[in-house]
Amino acid sequence: MTDILPALPDAAPVITVIEPEAFAPLGRLGQWLFAEGASLRVVRPWAGEAIPGLAGVGDGLVVLGGAMGAHDDARHPWLADVRSLLRGAVEQRLPAVAICLGAQIAAEALGGATACPSPHGSENGVVDLELTEAARADPVFSEIVDEAVRAAVRAGVPTRGGARLPVIVSHDDVVVRLPESAVLLASSAGAPVQAWRVGKLLALQHHPESTPARIEYWRARSAARAMGVVRGEEEAEALPDSALPAEAVAVGRRARAEAERAEPVIQAFGRALARVLVRRARARRASAARG
Repeated sequence: MTDILPALPDAAPVITVIEPEAFAPLGRLGQWLFAEGASLRVVRPWAGEAIPGLAGVGDGLVVLGGAMGAHDDARHPWLADVRSLLRGAVEQRLPAVAICLGAQIAAEALGGATACPSPHGSENGVVDLELTEAARADPVFSEIVDEAVRAAVRAGVPTRGGARLPVIVSHDDVVVRLPESAVLLASSAGAPVQAWRVGKLLALQHHPESTPARIEYWRARSAARAMGVVRGEEEAEALPDSALPAEAVAVGRRARAEAERAEPVIQAFGRALARVLVRRARARRASAARG
């Protein structure tokens, strides 16, 4: 377990981040969490670090994305430990956010199902998040949505009356069945299950931590894989710029331009997500201190 940001006073809530692969880091979400007063610890199973038990997590949890599949235990045996950790987090009402692969693992851990690959096909770049009626009243998600909608209005980004938001996605797999107790919060054209919540766990198929530069990186490499330069997603993510065909580079640049137009909304969503998670982690820490 590794601290990635300066240690804060003992009163600061501790949030553990599970980073499944080097090419999908916490990014600016870490900066936003730290700005809200959290102390962050990152666990990197790709570097051989063990997934902690629930007692070692602290006051909150984030599980990030990765190119591996949610069922790929043979190549990534630590996936079983992440499932167990997410199951325990929900049972113990630990504030948690699961992103992309993290959301797929969470679905499997809680009795839902993930399809690898998605029957709807891959989804990449900027897509519209279609919010459900439950999203605007949800005790966790509504505050995040409201802030993102306000940012969209200021930036002139259409929201269809606050029911639609642009987000960054990059996934081949998708949740196809929600856990029984889950509340569906959002869908997209390529992923009927985009956002959902169970207890204090918020699961997001999209990437609030990502940036226009990052989506350029992902899209260029996904295009290179589609062209047959490499076969697997994990191999594609490791491609150096020098190995990318010109057509793949162009795909990445177009994706970056699209993401830059949506950037005010994406940033507002991510900042609000960080604020809500840290506030809930701080409340849990205070409650534990009171006994």
